[in-house]
Amino acid sequence: MKNWLLFLLIGITTTASAQKVPGVVKGHLQDPSGEALPDATVSIMAAKDSALISFSLTSNSGFFEIKNIDSGSYYLLVSYQGYETLKKPFGITAEKPLVDMQAVTMIIANVKTLQEVVVTDVTPIKIKGDTVSFNANAFKTKPNATVEDLLKKLPGVQVEKDGTVKAQGENVQKVYVDGKEFFGNDPKMATRNLTADMIESVDLYDDMSEQSKFNKIDDGSRTRAINLKLKKDKKKGVFGRATVGYGTDDRYNMGVTANMFKAATQVSVIAKANSTNNSDFTVSDMLGMSGGGFGGGGRMVMMGGPGMNFGGGNSGGSTTPGINNIYSGGVNYRDVWGSKVNVASSYNFDNTKTQNLRNTYRQTFLTDSSINSNQLSLSKTTNGNHRFNMKLEYNIDSLNSIVYTPTVTVQNNTSYNDDSTLQMVQKGSDAYMLNNVHNIRENEGKGVRLGNNLIWRRKFNKPMRTLSVNLSNTYNTNDRDGYLINNSNYFNDAGAKTRAGLSRQQNINDNKSNSLAATISYTEPLARNKVLEFNYGYTRNANESDRRTYDLNPLTGAYDLENVGLTNHFESLNESNRLGTNFRVVNKKYNYQLGMAVQNTLLANDNLSKRTETSQRFTNLFPTFNFNYQFARSRSLRFSYRGRTNQPSISQLQEIEDSSSLPVIRNGNAGLDQEFSNNVTLTYNFFDMIKFRNLFAMISYNNTYNRIVDHVTYLPGGIQYIRPTNMNGTYNVTGSLNFGLPIKRMQGGNFNTTTRLTYARNGNVITTENNSIKNTINNYSKNLTLGEDLRLSYNYKEKLDLGINTSINYTSAKYTFRTQQNSNTSYFTQVYSTDATYTFSKGLILSTDFDYTINPSQGANIDRDFAMWNASIAQQFLKNKRGELKLSVFDILSQNRSFNRTVEANYIEDVRNTILQRYFLLSFTYNLNRMGGRSMPGGGRGGDRIMIR
Repeated sequence: MKNWLLFLLIGITTTASAQKVPGVVKGHLQDPSGEALPDATVSIMAAKDSALISFSLTSNSGFFEIKNIDSGSYYLLVSYQGYETLKKPFGITAEKPLVDMQAVTMIIANVKTLQEVVVTDVTPIKIKGDTVSFNANAFKTKPNATVEDLLKKLPGVQVEKDGTVKAQGENVQKVYVDGKEFFGNDPKMATRNLTADMIESVDLYDDMSEQSKFNKIDDGSRTRAINLKLKKDKKKGVFGRATVGYGTDDRYNMGVTANMFKAATQVSVIAKANSTNNSDFTVSDMLGMSGGGFGGGGRMVMMGGPGMNFGGGNSGGSTTPGINNIYSGGVNYRDVWGSKVNVASSYNFDNTKTQNLRNTYRQTFLTDSSINSNQLSLSKTTNGNHRFNMKLEYNIDSLNSIVYTPTVTVQNNTSYNDDSTLQMVQKGSDAYMLNNVHNIRENEGKGVRLGNNLIWRRKFNKPMRTLSVNLSNTYNTNDRDGYLINNSNYFNDAGAKTRAGLSRQQNINDNKSNSLAATISYTEPLARNKVLEFNYGYTRNANESDRRTYDLNPLTGAYDLENVGLTNHFESLNESNRLGTNFRVVNKKYNYQLGMAVQNTLLANDNLSKRTETSQRFTNLFPTFNFNYQFARSRSLRFSYRGRTNQPSISQLQEIEDSSSLPVIRNGNAGLDQEFSNNVTLTYNFFDMIKFRNLFAMISYNNTYNRIVDHVTYLPGGIQYIRPTNMNGTYNVTGSLNFGLPIKRMQGGNFNTTTRLTYARNGNVITTENNSIKNTINNYSKNLTLGEDLRLSYNYKEKLDLGINTSINYTSAKYTFRTQQNSNTSYFTQVYSTDATYTFSKGLILSTDFDYTINPSQGANIDRDFAMWNASIAQQFLKNKRGELKLSVFDILSQNRSFNRTVEANYIEDVRNTILQRYFLLSFTYNLNRMGGRSMPGGGRGGDRIMIR
């Protein structure tokens, strides 16, 4: 396979190179007085059809040079703001491959000429501060491609199998469309439902809170975000698509997407149903309670450390385990009401039914032995969500504005799980059975979340003087009822059964949380470029958990025997006051912000069942520092430091045993301290606007004091008793380096590489018992991950779209128990893939993609390597190619696998799930594209690209 890919690449390169004369055109751009004109767009256009051949920008001295031009007739198109567009014909021949235009003089445009100029720019990448903007027209995609397909082409951007988008190593949490939310905060609703030909540019940046956007003071609530800017001709009209498909094994895929845009009014409707595991939304799970805190706060359940994950496999566009039937739909509405009100709102729902068979193998390392666990679990779940989001902006007058954001989410979940676990102890050459456990669980849950956020913003006549007040409230309820049947057998090292039991229980869990927050910020200018900010914040998070357990009464046949040991009513309160100040300086080349805050926090717990109360107070200092330096228009550096606290969740605080997953028993710890984290991040962005090379680099360091980790006590019979505790000495370092460049001798070819590094020191506390003697140690794991992604892409006109990819990851884990090291703690995960699409002149489209995955494996029953091959043939027809008939084959070789490895503080776990395998699907798609009342042709990213600067 590797040789085939190599020969294919060499063949393409040789063919492309053979057609080249290596022609060159160069010159020097100047104004009428002879002064150089830097950063002007210089394009080479084909004389016969004005198709764009190549382009470049002039240097600081006005020089330009464009190489690798085929023989033929062309004209030079030069544009610069304030000057008339210049067209100058020339030709490239084998006898005269070099054209030196020497001094090219631009003519100053008059007012009438300027009014006639249409401004369009296709410079591939622009960098302004911490925003990287990609011009969509510079990255060709196949016909009818989605935004997700476009993002895969962008340097430094990764799209996982489940649709998760990563940019420079960070998860993208928000995707906006023209600066507005699209179906709330779910990125996949935009990336998988909008088509690539709608997009003019993709902006990658760090999004901030509404308060920070207003007063320009960074409050630390940054999230990675993408803004999709629509093309002007896509902002008016009706467009969308409808698909219906049916295949073998009763597989089906149906969907309708419709967009109705007119001026500021935009309405989008989506409805989909499939049994092919394609999910166009992010799975929401509210059935768990959370705490909160300043600086981003919220629940931080790092039980035993975050670990490291590496998986392989494909499930038809989603890595959701099991066989799924997915139904989803929604409406998105955006408009401007009058001259003062902007509104954006959406409603969407989803319902997913899943059946899965899960095989788990875990190796746990102890001081003098290891525990090997095998678990087989059958599950059936149904999960449904309803979400409503709205953002209302009211500009009261030129100085005052209000932003109101309400949200409503409702979730329903039912599940059935039947799992069997077998545990063995390995001590030297000796091995014996610890236990075998059989659990059957049935659960039903419902959750409701109501959120409100209101911000009032006030400007003053004096520039940079502002006042803003932010109020927010979130109310959560979730109720879960379930039944458990447990049959357990435990053994000693001699093989004798020490304990056995059969239990039947009913569990009723009622949880509530109510959070209030208020922030006031005032900024005062000290000079033209200096501003001082004062802020005060108050938060109050109240949580309640009422957990009741009843045993089956053999006399009545009802669950009416209260199990006091597993019943508890608990409340927790987290209340904080914070006072801070920030000093910000903005200059042409750089800006920085220096800040300090002090926070006093009350953490109070009330165990209503045991009538005990505990409380703690913490006082923390929060220093912050941000520095941005703009070396040039296309080169920038950013440094940031920030401290933050994280509060323990109510599930970590409530002291009640949870034995629903034997042989694991969990309990809470009301004496937990809050965490305090320090983060330092350095990023560097560079784009060579002459040679179109790009470089993005990032390194980040994070350490946490009083980190909440697991304290695991290994009891006789293999029972693991887990209780959270605080621990110091954990930290992690992450880094990424992205580099891309065009291939000079292969027009339409690009090469991109991404290097990733993660080093983490995680920890937990382990207690073992030997001959009634307990031994407790702090266990630390040192996890190193190195990753390298290589991508070669090649586009030939509008016909061929080819990609060759390699992703190699190396993981090494070292534990405190050095005597237990083995080959399974150091391993490689590799994926080699290629994808190709060829479009014939009469609308025939051939597509294929091939992945070969090499996985590590501990379990002898888990297949290591597999090949994943998909292919399709499609024919476009009807007027303007609106219709498309397509035959797709998924997993041609029937080798698809779902494999995932997790490295934690003292164990390695391999998991295999049921996965969708080979099927055929015949589908029909109708594309509606009526812009401005007229029908537009279908296809890819068509249209000539004229660059006017």
